[in-house]
Amino acid sequence: MPKEIQIKVGFGDQFRDLTVRIQDDDVKPWQPGDRLSLIGQSTPRVDAVAKVTGTANYSYDQKPKGMIYGKILRSPHGNADIVSIDIDKAKKMPGVRAILTTPEIFEDESARYAGAEVAAVAADTEMQAEAALRAIEVEYDIKPHCVTVEDARKEGAPQVGRGEQVNVARISPRQRRGRRGSNSDMDERLARQEAAVGKVIQDSDVVVEGEFSTQVQTHAPLETHGSVCSWEDGRLICWASSQATFGFRNELTSNWGGVRAKSCQILSEYVGGGFGSKFSAGREGVLGALLAKEAGVPVHLLLDRSGEQLSAGNRPDSVQQMKMGVNKDGVIQGTRIRSWGTPGTGTGGAGAHNDGIYNIGEVDKIEYGVRTNTGGAEAHRAPGWPQGAFALEQMMDMAADEIGMDRVEFRKKNDEHPIRKVEYDIAKDRIKWNRSLTRNGGAETCQGLGIASNLWFSAGGGGASALVRITKDGQVEVRNGAQDIGTGTRTVMGMVVAEELGLEMNQVATRIGNTDDPQGPASGGSTTIGTVTPAARLAAYHAKKELMEIVADRKGWDASELDLKDQEVWRIGEGSTGMTFESACALMDDDAIEVLKGRPRRNYEGFSDTNAGVQAAHVEVNQATGAVKVLKVVAVADAGKILNPLTSESQVRGGVIQGVSFALFERRIMDRQKGRMLNDDFENYKILGSMDCPEIDVVLLDVYNGKSNTQVMGLGEPPIVATAAAVANAVSDALGVRMYDLPITPKKVLEAIAKRDAAKEVPAQKKGERL
Repeated sequence: MPKEIQIKVGFGDQFRDLTVRIQDDDVKPWQPGDRLSLIGQSTPRVDAVAKVTGTANYSYDQKPKGMIYGKILRSPHGNADIVSIDIDKAKKMPGVRAILTTPEIFEDESARYAGAEVAAVAADTEMQAEAALRAIEVEYDIKPHCVTVEDARKEGAPQVGRGEQVNVARISPRQRRGRRGSNSDMDERLARQEAAVGKVIQDSDVVVEGEFSTQVQTHAPLETHGSVCSWEDGRLICWASSQATFGFRNELTSNWGGVRAKSCQILSEYVGGGFGSKFSAGREGVLGALLAKEAGVPVHLLLDRSGEQLSAGNRPDSVQQMKMGVNKDGVIQGTRIRSWGTPGTGTGGAGAHNDGIYNIGEVDKIEYGVRTNTGGAEAHRAPGWPQGAFALEQMMDMAADEIGMDRVEFRKKNDEHPIRKVEYDIAKDRIKWNRSLTRNGGAETCQGLGIASNLWFSAGGGGASALVRITKDGQVEVRNGAQDIGTGTRTVMGMVVAEELGLEMNQVATRIGNTDDPQGPASGGSTTIGTVTPAARLAAYHAKKELMEIVADRKGWDASELDLKDQEVWRIGEGSTGMTFESACALMDDDAIEVLKGRPRRNYEGFSDTNAGVQAAHVEVNQATGAVKVLKVVAVADAGKILNPLTSESQVRGGVIQGVSFALFERRIMDRQKGRMLNDDFENYKILGSMDCPEIDVVLLDVYNGKSNTQVMGLGEPPIVATAAAVANAVSDALGVRMYDLPITPKKVLEAIAKRDAAKEVPAQKKGERL
């Protein structure tokens, strides 16, 4: 039965008492004033040495006995159907063990983008597999293609999908199916909303508007998608580069899938990044498993870089039209939003979240997904939010400037988040917001400052269990089958268990990334740490309780008065009994105590339902070359209770780096005539390098947020939301002209400067006209 307890929630000078209902066997959240030895301390990752010395074994490194290599043949055409595939010559090539075709496996004869899978080969060596791919003869029915949102939206554009699938479809509010008249009713409601919001905007003191665009960004993880698959006595074992071990397993064991393994184990001890793209086995995972089954030996099938860039997912692009009405007191009255984005040939979300951070008055918003003949989109670190924040934050600056209000104060006026209100002042102070800078063409180089905000929903949830084992000789381990995709999950789980048991970090071994262990969550939505750590703490608490009952029974003490601290048994309120942890463990009759506990499925109440962040950027622009240099980014972030400041800072830095890269460099370049991606490698797909990286000043707010027994909130996605928007605002501040499109390349900067200088000669610029 649930029980009610009193806890304190808040931060700084904003604490309050809160009554919450927790499950009967749960442990009370850590409270302000609790004596914690590990939690809140910067602790190096337990796997750091293995990673930097190259001894960490990723999926790519696995070499089971007899392993051979798999390769995938891809369509070279922008849009086609497969008429026939002749594999006779390839089957006779040296070293070839197995060949599969995608129409046979996936029952799909379409190859709707250049890079679509057509066939797969397994051979003794990589060179033999590649030679066999070249020997496969494919006849295609080549069709017209369109690879950009602009082309796909045109009247009479080539059809991307098949059957009745249209290029452009409303995705928010969604089209309804199966109910007569429902769509016409929806259309009428949207029309009324458009008229009502339009009048609110028209009646406002000031109206600002603009059209903004962002580009397609690929995930570009260091380790590509794929796995090493082996069938052992009918059981499938996959060493997979995955951010969802149990999801990967379920896909390969599902009755509707192509593999349908009766038993399957997924191993993901180390993962070289995913950023949202590795939630499923994917076609490469299915093909790898089936090649291994057909060949009768283990198969290594991980994508090459081109395959990764073409087919493994991306962040959709966006075109966003926004119109905002603001009164002179700084209060936003209403906002109209229309946006378009492409999921390619996939089903990934193409929306832009540009209405979730501030109170932007009455809202009229419609989003459209636009199919194109390109690789399908996948979730990408804070899906939709960096695109939306880029447009929204430009509008916030434009509105503030139009009414003559400080840009930070304007945001405060329209932001009720209690944590972010504090973060604005921290960011202003650390970026030196009111400093004097050379702006707007005053010299060859000019500088500017920009600010932007973020929020996220990441308190975790049910779906995780942890096993804590304490042996008679004092060894401790915690197990969970989830993966660590580079975020430090392995380290923080160990910290939580060590804290609960009063031990040092090196006394706890953390085992993760194995689906034979207890259920773990996918690493998505920034929920991993908020899901696994409460389960780990709960299991450790009950393992400790069992151990204290054994000690009390042997010594004639009261178990309710005992606890573990500083590697010793303590009497609560009195101090150490002098009994060491090892001595206590030696009193066991059995070889070990094992406790399996699941995280409560429901979060209880807390200080805030969302975590918050503010970022400020300082940039320098060379007006002769158009080059932009980000000098500094201040990133203020909240993630609930900060369990490990070192790994938390690392998450924020990683998000900022990826955000600056999105702002200035990364973009998928498509040949509109041939329908092919032109930069499917790291030579031509530019990513932020060490020489491009700014100084990153991370400020973490430690918030006792409630929600779970560890009070932590995830921090994987929030830091990337605001970065590109802050950088773009800073560039616009430096130049005195708005930057409407990402990435902000030298060419675009020089074009903006030319328009700015030309506009200086025009007495009155038309309102809303792009500069």
